[in-house]
Amino acid sequence: MTDRQQQPAELPVASRVSRRGFLAAGGVAVAGASTWASAAEASTQASHADPLNGEMRVADIVVVGSGAAATSAAITAAIEGAHVIQLEKAPITGGTSAKSGGGIWIPNNFWLKENGIDDPRTPFLAYCAQYSFPHLFDAASPTFGLDRNSFELIAAFYDNASPMLDWLTKNGALKMGKGIGLPDFYDYGVLDGWNRVPRGRGLFPRRDDGQTGFGAELMRRMTERAAALGVETLTEHEVLGLQADASGAVRGVDVRSPGGTMRFGARRGVIFGTGGFTYNRALLNLHMKEPVFGGCGVPTNTGDFVGMAGAVGAKFGNMASAWRSQIVLEEALQYVTVPSPMWIPPGDSMIMVNRHGHRFVNEKRNYHDRSRAQLAYDANVPEFPNQIAFVIYDQRNAELYAGSHPFPNDPTGSDYVIKAEDWPSLVAAIAARLKELGSATGGISLAPDFGQVLETTVSRFNGFAQTGLDSDFGRGSFPYDIETAGSYAARQPVARWKDTVGPNPALYPIAGEGPYYAIIVGPGTLDTNGGPVIDKHARVLRHDGTPIDGLYGAGNCIASPSHDAYYAAGVTLGLGLTFGFIAARHAMGRG
Repeated sequence: MTDRQQQPAELPVASRVSRRGFLAAGGVAVAGASTWASAAEASTQASHADPLNGEMRVADIVVVGSGAAATSAAITAAIEGAHVIQLEKAPITGGTSAKSGGGIWIPNNFWLKENGIDDPRTPFLAYCAQYSFPHLFDAASPTFGLDRNSFELIAAFYDNASPMLDWLTKNGALKMGKGIGLPDFYDYGVLDGWNRVPRGRGLFPRRDDGQTGFGAELMRRMTERAAALGVETLTEHEVLGLQADASGAVRGVDVRSPGGTMRFGARRGVIFGTGGFTYNRALLNLHMKEPVFGGCGVPTNTGDFVGMAGAVGAKFGNMASAWRSQIVLEEALQYVTVPSPMWIPPGDSMIMVNRHGHRFVNEKRNYHDRSRAQLAYDANVPEFPNQIAFVIYDQRNAELYAGSHPFPNDPTGSDYVIKAEDWPSLVAAIAARLKELGSATGGISLAPDFGQVLETTVSRFNGFAQTGLDSDFGRGSFPYDIETAGSYAARQPVARWKDTVGPNPALYPIAGEGPYYAIIVGPGTLDTNGGPVIDKHARVLRHDGTPIDGLYGAGNCIASPSHDAYYAAGVTLGLGLTFGFIAARHAMGRG
């Protein structure tokens, strides 16, 4: 596929591709995907059983998926004495978890306790309730205004997350160290001050040499421990449907494998820990209210659980939601999955503008909320004015932050970087690139006065940089804006740029002379987070709120317990690990 060729309208289902093809589909061959490549090499590959068509195998617990949520369930059930079979439709294990940064966000965790930091339950629940359901929040209500099940899900996360972490650590499945000090997405002064512990909940995997690991390390240790506990992990085993008895209880799954079709029975339960539906264009078009150009997960995230759970009467929620991040548009058009999201636009002499030339968000806010800002709808036009955005920066910024995605190591080292010597030339080059990409964007073009407005926007921004106060969006006035800079965008020691920072380290004037650069970015997903609704025991619920016996869910394949809120970096894996743990314990009669 050429650099700017549009991907097909229906994204390929990767369940039957080879291991090499699976990696290639994710864009692993390009720079920035080293964690996923490492994960692939480290994955524990179980030998295939030699099933015959129609053969029936039975285990205590059948787990579907092999990422963090699924493997947490498999390990927990195995420790409780279960015979566990784990089914993965891809040719390798680990899922999107192995491609991720590997951080987990755990309230009241061991590090907080060891350092005498109290993380009380009530303020935590209030913080999450207000963040997830601001329109319902009532501080005087016993459930903070939420319906009973939504409140109980948040409470179950708090009550079980730290015990899960301690349990899996004690049993050799996790080895976590303190995170890199990133603050939560909102700190003390936001959401009525309910977040009493805005730092310290985030933890990262620790390698055996004591260094910080990432998603590849997280899944390496978990898959190795699962194998040591006797979990039978079968790759290239695609679950096709659920088997229910006369009472409606789920008792097994039908599977397509390299040797044919077969059935796996489950004495105690079937636990799904599969991905969302980022790579099922039909489901995206059906459920997403706003445009999504691509995602960062593995290409097998095609929403298989949606149809299966619906067939047994499951209730659905959160279907228009996702864990969001901005992505480079041209990478999304080149690869089925992008190698990496744009965690943060790198640098200080940089802005992000829409097709009208206006800034529309604090460029240093978290990746989820920045992406949501691109989905804003202007009913007066009508249009999504921010649907396509442009990261605009100068030569100084290009060199000082070289190698911090999406900036290449060399300022012009990627085809998606647009360079020009002055503002009019940059505007013309952006317009030409948009015309080239028109069939993939709905024909989005620059507003007629984009160039004039852009120069005004740059001049206004430079004034903010000189005073240190961003009067439009407050960039640099939040701890998150400043403290994440070194984690997501490392500054290079370039001798000719001797200036350090301005009065606000997040702001620096854009140079009065070129060259100038632009990168086109669009809204994407880490994965979707809607699906069957679960209860506090991770049981999938019917439309009437009663649980479907024998069917559990955790991770991105269910309606997230956080609704569409992204509390902090690591909450995706934190929730997945916790509800996988909850599901297995309940299925084994322990919860």
